[in-house]
Amino acid sequence: MLAEKWRPQTFDAVIGQPKVIKRMAWHIGRAGENGSGLAFLLTGPSGSGKTTLAFCAARAFGVDEYHIQKIESAECSVDRLRDLANHAYFYGGGAKGRKCYIIDEIHTLGQRSLDRLLSLLEELPAHVLLIGTTTVDNWTDGTLLSRWNRFDLSKVPSADVAAHLEHVAVAEGLPIPSDPQWAAKMVKYNGLNIRDLLNQLPDKLLDMEPETVAA
Repeated sequence: MLAEKWRPQTFDAVIGQPKVIKRMAWHIGRAGENGSGLAFLLTGPSGSGKTTLAFCAARAFGVDEYHIQKIESAECSVDRLRDLANHAYFYGGGAKGRKCYIIDEIHTLGQRSLDRLLSLLEELPAHVLLIGTTTVDNWTDGTLLSRWNRFDLSKVPSADVAAHLEHVAVAEGLPIPSDPQWAAKMVKYNGLNIRDLLNQLPDKLLDMEPETVAA
């Protein structure tokens, strides 16, 4: 799938979230100064890049790929979070032994799991980055929210999405339509979910009448 092939690996490759990236990079650059780990909460609509940014943040934090652990919220029982808290104290690979845990759709956790998560956040080791992602912008209360650095992702501007589609189409050698506004129209009629747009791109372009074929 093109969305996976073109998923950004670093902050520099992410489009449409410059303010969020600037803030995340600032916090990562000062990691460990207060003796505790980092906790990021990423909110935003589906397809805005929450999971992608989470992995980019882990790499920027210096986590070895094998020590970035993505956990579905359905798996986050009290026992699982207790095990995670115990294992968090063990160092990962790399020079600084850093680790990252990413919990997707964190708003679906039950109250007992949230209580255990709060304990984990209060005792997060300095070599650990914990990231939660959610599509619910008003998900949590002040007590739990105060333990995170919160980053609200916005929809990527349509012009940026269209330019990205054009770039990918050329790079992949896909047929380019004669209409110079093809990418803008695709975004207009199919939405701003970059993941979905990229995965649909080959079929959408093959259905159009091409003028040229990208080299």
